[in-house]
Amino acid sequence: MKRYLLLTGVAFSLAVCTEGQVLPTEQSITYHANPPVVRKVQIALRNRGYYHKDVDGYLGGATGIAIQRYQIDHSIRVIPLLDPSLLISLGIAREH
Repeated sequence: MKRYLLLTGVAFSLAVCTEGQVLPTEQSITYHANPPVVRKVQIALRNRGYYHKDVDGYLGGATGIAIQRYQIDHSIRVIPLLDPSLLISLGIAREH
């Protein structure tokens, strides 16, 4: 529980320090609701040692924490969605 609170606090602090507001894009919402993409993210995070639960395609608490840890460690803006920058960093999507 303490680790979750720490990560939440760090994520909040990083979000406050970013330039501008963090708004979800239309593309992020599509990825957020797409279980096959969530599965790919869970597998990619598991392969990198960030995710340790079942690969179920559900963007729950464990997946969210793993995403935040990965974003913090890789200097990616921490937001609670599967955004394009995360997917590109994990090798799931390509830059356009």
